[in-house]
Amino acid sequence: MKILSAGVIIIGDEVLSGRTKDTNSNFIAKKLIESGIKLEQIIVIKDDEKLIINTVNDFKQKFSYVFTTGGIGPTHDDITSKSISKAFKKKYVYNKEAYKILENYYSKNNFNEGRKKMARMPEGVKLIHNPLTFAPGYQIENVFVLPGVPAIMEKMFFNVLDKIQKGFSKKIITVNTNLFESIIALDLEKIQKKYKKCSIGSYPYFYFDKKKGGVNIVISSWEMENIQEVVDEIKNMIRLKGGKISLV
Repeated sequence: MKILSAGVIIIGDEVLSGRTKDTNSNFIAKKLIESGIKLEQIIVIKDDEKLIINTVNDFKQKFSYVFTTGGIGPTHDDITSKSISKAFKKKYVYNKEAYKILENYYSKNNFNEGRKKMARMPEGVKLIHNPLTFAPGYQIENVFVLPGVPAIMEKMFFNVLDKIQKGFSKKIITVNTNLFESIIALDLEKIQKKYKKCSIGSYPYFYFDKKKGGVNIVISSWEMENIQEVVDEIKNMIRLKGGKISLV
């Protein structure tokens, strides 16, 4: 069973400076998992041509799919498309279809140079429809180039998901216990070593006002057909230690 993988590149000085909160990577991660695609890496980089080129070239070789967000707008610092053209050694040109879409949307009188820039892309790409502001994104090989504005990106991402190959869904079960993490840590490690095709994550929490806490144990796997055996072993371990159990 082949596992489809993905990498996400968030491009923008505004994200790194803290002026803009990145919600795109969280949204993409959730939708990829639902689609059976394993997100393996997220990176945030500045608007720098060399850095964009190097990162895109690295990611497109490592992952089945690559998704970039940001840097395809009308301003001087929107350099993603020009950089990706260089990464793929393609001409940076006006895409005729994108140009026509934008010209019809803005009308000739309002179709200024900044808006025309949004039609410039690597030669030979496939457009990704934008149902809100009509400025399209595009696909070049296994790289999907999307805008940074979350409301627009999210709508366009659904268009991408409709067209790409999906994988087998990731199996996830969360077990909650009132035991503290230190009590179950060694036993969880033993169970993890036994079941190497699944991942066991331990996420403690504590309510300071009630002075009570516990752990959410997340059991997940891309490869195992059924993870119930792992879940049952963890539940049995908790019982033996006198803990309470619930499924979240």
